[in-house]
Amino acid sequence: MLNRLMPREGKFFDLFNAHAAQIAEGGHALARLFADFEASAAHAEHIDVAERNADKITHETISLLHKTFITPLDRDQIHQLINKMDDILDLIQDVAESFVLYDIRHVSAEAPPLAQICQMTCDRVKAAVAPPPALRHP
Repeated sequence: MLNRLMPREGKFFDLFNAHAAQIAEGGHALARLFADFEASAAHAEHIDVAERNADKITHETISLLHKTFITPLDRDQIHQLINKMDDILDLIQDVAESFVLYDIRHVSAEAPPLAQICQMTCDRVKAAVAPPPALRHP
């Protein structure tokens, strides 16, 4: 009976997936930023929106962590994971803000491929966080 009264598990994995989706959005917007200088402000705004959404998810995850008695992973691991995921978008946002602030119109030949690598890495983070198909909800 006590088990029914104790909050358990929560929706941590749903929050991780939602955050990872924002990371992927930010990575794609960063690659578009390096490919299309004329619309750099619009791409930077897209990154800002993704980062703000991810911050809300981070806050919700930490709040849920404080309310949940039994968690699916170690509390410290959940806290570290969500904060490290948030750091990814913070760094992407820093790049975009610098790009717009300094009104960059030309980059070295290596920059767009590095932005593509960042985009692929963000997609990999999303794939790594996603549950295997057998465990997904209907």
